[in-house]
Amino acid sequence: MAAGKDLPRSSKLSTATLVPFVNEINEWTRVGPSVSKEKPLYDYFVGFVLFVAHCLKSMAVCSELNVARLLLPSLKADFKPTDCNDDRRVDLALHIRDIDTSVDRVDSNVYADMFGIMEAKANIDDRDEALGQLILYSTNMYMTQSDRRFLWGMTICADAVYTAVMLNDSVLVSPAIKISEEAGRRKLVSLLVNWSTCSVDKLGYDPTMRRVTHEKADRASGVSMGDAGLVDIDAIHYEIDCYDDKTGKTQTYITRRTIMSADDIFGRHTRCFVAVPARGDDEAAAEDVEEVVIKDAWPPSENPVLNDPRSEIKFLRIIRDTYEKSPPKDFIYPKLVVGGHVRLDSDNRLESVDTTDAIFKLLGVERADLPPDVDKLPTWQHQQLCAHRRIVMSPVGHSIKTVENEEELIIVLAEAMRFHSSLVKDCNILHRDISTNNILVVRKNGDGSGTPRGLLIDFDFAIKIDNKERKARAERSGTLPYMSIANMLNLDCKRTALDDWESLLYIHSG
Repeated sequence: MAAGKDLPRSSKLSTATLVPFVNEINEWTRVGPSVSKEKPLYDYFVGFVLFVAHCLKSMAVCSELNVARLLLPSLKADFKPTDCNDDRRVDLALHIRDIDTSVDRVDSNVYADMFGIMEAKANIDDRDEALGQLILYSTNMYMTQSDRRFLWGMTICADAVYTAVMLNDSVLVSPAIKISEEAGRRKLVSLLVNWSTCSVDKLGYDPTMRRVTHEKADRASGVSMGDAGLVDIDAIHYEIDCYDDKTGKTQTYITRRTIMSADDIFGRHTRCFVAVPARGDDEAAAEDVEEVVIKDAWPPSENPVLNDPRSEIKFLRIIRDTYEKSPPKDFIYPKLVVGGHVRLDSDNRLESVDTTDAIFKLLGVERADLPPDVDKLPTWQHQQLCAHRRIVMSPVGHSIKTVENEEELIIVLAEAMRFHSSLVKDCNILHRDISTNNILVVRKNGDGSGTPRGLLIDFDFAIKIDNKERKARAERSGTLPYMSIANMLNLDCKRTALDDWESLLYIHSG
């Protein structure tokens, strides 16, 4: 059955158990390119998935196959998940469960617990509409699952199944898997079997970021995390391994709350957490646990990624080295604690840097570099190279919207721009993205009280500038609506610190 294997003779799985699912599959093979309604497709797909799960569980019991997990369908169909505020309705979801779990539909209705979403349409010509819905709904999976490097999903259009892999800058879609054809049914069986037997990283999960229980989070950090449910993103805590490229060491942290989650299929997938260093079971809890911010993102990169001249890590190292030698008295700055690229285990060695290339390798193909100045990709393998970077820094700040009056706003902006001026003068760095998102309020007291200070962050668009002219080449960067006129119109003139000061005017006038 699975990958060409029949059920073992010693299997305790009875034919009667499989008959209802076989009947659903048989009906599915006869629907053709369209059906009158899409709802019967839910039952056909559920029957297929449960049929494979029963067979896999039986083979695992008989040690015929190394099954790591079961893929099981959701109990509800056409339902609204409860952990997001929008009104989107998911047709079906696939969930991962332990091999010892009974084979049945899963009573779970939250994005945070989904392995993938299945969207169905009655007509094979509606494939693009189904794919559009799948992509839209899967954004909520990224938002609630910070431990996902990429997502899987499926669309069913009558008797055709399409599998989608959602990466940072692209969505890859398989050719039609025709259920009416034996070869198509074998492909779908093989896919479900592979998902049940493969390593975790091939499922799209990040092995360096692990969900932890409230109890483990409390014990590891020495601080109570509360007891909220899965509906609240802050109730999901992670144990995150942070590797430093320079020292070659890994520090593990436990998240306290999520500041930013990835809420789109495309882009850098930036996630930010407030966290504390993890401690072992035999370590005493520290009285004052210093909080840090962890920034996890997939920015575009040049190859080799470790030498990318625009890496935010490189700029933060320059800033740290500059101000550790001569600590500033009139401004604060983001202090790099750990900065590196996420490393994946290979034979128990952290030797594989996590990039788009690493994901393509999991898919069994090689990525091709994007050709310059083209409107259409030559092939689907031509994709932007992105690098998985993880940065730990301090202090922890709050949104600029938390200022209590205009006086505090001026204080915060003034200090942030004093740092900006020093960056240009002492570090030869031009920030190029002055916006409300990138200036934070830092207060001395942990409860948010005390005199506010301004912290300029986010060096994703920063660039080294000429030592003499203090200028950078013409290139559009920044955040609307705070871009300078030269940036917004992409004028052919060099960018200077004045462009950033112009952005500051738009912040204050807004």
